[in-house]
Amino acid sequence: MSLRLRAVAFAALSVVLHACSSSTMLLESDVPLPDGMTVVRSADLRRDAGTVTGGRFLLAGGVRDAGELLSDTIARFESGGWTVVDSRGGLDLASARLEKGARRAELTIHRRALEPDMSSGMLEVSSVASAQGG
Repeated sequence: MSLRLRAVAFAALSVVLHACSSSTMLLESDVPLPDGMTVVRSADLRRDAGTVTGGRFLLAGGVRDAGELLSDTIARFESGGWTVVDSRGGLDLASARLEKGARRAELTIHRRALEPDMSSGMLEVSSVASAQGG
């Protein structure tokens, strides 16, 4: 195989891998995912006209600093019109509660200290009324 053909093959493979692993929004909605994390399991998914209105989503991926990753993700939520209700956290554990209209998103990021590339998170989307028990 020629050097040029190898370079083209490598470039094509890189594009495909990047496209498969670079999802930044939950199910093509207005709910951002933390950079480097992907949904590995979901439950109770509810959608209305392309908008995620409910569901629980288990996340997995690399986390170097849970608090920093949460701050970056919150900024993306805010740029999409979400409002921060509460956030807290540090290096190993960080969480936030955000609202947009009648929806609430609760995000928790847990950094695995021994294996940060195998860290986890949980994202739960619900209606504000059901989250308040109403």
